[in-house]
Amino acid sequence: MLLAALCCLPLLEFGRAGLRGWSQLIVYPEAFRVRRSHVDAAGVLHEWDDDLIGEAWDHGPLILSWADVQADLDEPDAGYCVAVHEMAHKLDALDGELDGTPPLPARWQHAWARDFQRAYDAFRAQVDAGRKTAIDPYAAEAPEEFFAVVSEYHFSAPALLEEEMPAVAAHLARFYGPPPSL
Repeated sequence: MLLAALCCLPLLEFGRAGLRGWSQLIVYPEAFRVRRSHVDAAGVLHEWDDDLIGEAWDHGPLILSWADVQADLDEPDAGYCVAVHEMAHKLDALDGELDGTPPLPARWQHAWARDFQRAYDAFRAQVDAGRKTAIDPYAAEAPEEFFAVVSEYHFSAPALLEEEMPAVAAHLARFYGPPPSL
């Protein structure tokens, strides 16, 4: 029941449309390992193992590590929530592209893209320069990870997000509804 509630947090304002593409929720006891592969431009196959605490497939399951869900619950205001992070990816993918922008009305999409790109670029510059950041540096990996990470902060450390990235915090409050008060 608790896990379902965590997964539904990002859907409170968005609604049932956020469930499109779902097939199942898979919960592992701990972090899990997946085998990855990629063929580069030269045709060389690269393979590696990734240790994950969560993963969201576009038209498939949401996969979570129960140990990490528990850790998030033990520190609810630490800025981390793997269930919200992976749900943000599910919402992001609803428009057909995993790019850090969920489906939005056209007028809002322009302002979202502008404000998120500015915040992402500034944050990435901080991380690239080796500066310590208040927000998890994993957010600098890609725009879709930026959206997922700041979504975690919206629900678990909203005051910090507001202080660090007020424009992003305002968009997320509009998209997800006001952050919970602790």
